[in-house]
Amino acid sequence: MKYRRLAVCCLVLSLGLTSLAKPGYCQTVGEKIRVIIDTDIAEDIDDLLVTAFALNSQEFEVLAITTVDGNVEARSRVTRQLTKTFGRPEVPVASGYVWSMPLADTPIPEGMYGVTQGELATTEEGLPPASLLKADELIARLAEKYPGEIYLLVLGSYANIGQLLVRYPESAAKLKAIVTSGVFMNPGPLTSGEKTPDWNFRYDPLAAAVIMRSQIPWVITPSTTTRYVGGKSKEEVDRLIRTDSNPHHVSGVPLEDVDRIRATGLATTELLTKAIDLWKKNKPDASDHPHLADLSAFAYVLGGWMTTFRGNVYFTVPPSGVLPGVRLEVDPEGRALIANEISPELGSKLYKLFLDRLLSPPIAENKQ
Repeated sequence: MKYRRLAVCCLVLSLGLTSLAKPGYCQTVGEKIRVIIDTDIAEDIDDLLVTAFALNSQEFEVLAITTVDGNVEARSRVTRQLTKTFGRPEVPVASGYVWSMPLADTPIPEGMYGVTQGELATTEEGLPPASLLKADELIARLAEKYPGEIYLLVLGSYANIGQLLVRYPESAAKLKAIVTSGVFMNPGPLTSGEKTPDWNFRYDPLAAAVIMRSQIPWVITPSTTTRYVGGKSKEEVDRLIRTDSNPHHVSGVPLEDVDRIRATGLATTELLTKAIDLWKKNKPDASDHPHLADLSAFAYVLGGWMTTFRGNVYFTVPPSGVLPGVRLEVDPEGRALIANEISPELGSKLYKLFLDRLLSPPIAENKQ
């Protein structure tokens, strides 16, 4: 969402991160990866697609899904429609914070307010009940239940996470790691210097500052990490990136695979098709193919898909109306863990895995 009012003094903060799993780390056979997905689902299309991927993947134990930013109730309804359709109505879904920190959590104006796929579930009729807990409280309770085991995957604004760290710091400290999709969106090898801030970071830099100053391990997967994950060749992606600075416009699900999803005939693929159509209809900057930027967070926790490096990240939290600045310093002794782009070869394999999961019947049916 573009409507933000943040009046704070300019701060310069550095990111500290404790040691995490080595690049290429994979879960042992049969070991499920416990995740909570924090998302501004139903705005850009990748949130819904990658959440569907997680729900239909045996590797993940999705403990909860929390919604953030703007019309969190509409996002919650879409999420619960998704969990229901994939046979996972038991997954708790909690609404989070409407506005960025430090604004009061007041109701939004009339309308969908940032939601493009709200028509998937306009009322509560037929949906699993929403969690009675606020997003940050639900995350805190699960962290207490599974200390040191949960990856918190952040696909949207950082507001819920900032509030979690302020309101429930002792519980939040029991998370295994916070893995964010975004912070900066510069393609190619990441080197020291100023970077272009991504949208999620721009929307709530104060919450990002709270995350940075916490002691919870933070993994950053930039918006371009999945640049080569999709149906386009490396040469075509490289050509497009020279003429379009938006990483969401250069790769993702090609039209022929959208047609495959459309023709599969499952209740799940029908829902995904409707979501893609609504996104294209209602989002002015939607590309001609669904992008997969947020798949990067899931690729990291799966292990083996990307390399990482250490460094330090510095940024400014400016007054309202001014873009925050981001600077990366590559440092072998640095405490930040930052993901490189997934290679074209691995990107092709990851995309195949992703598409196979979307086209497969719900795994919940196979358990019955």
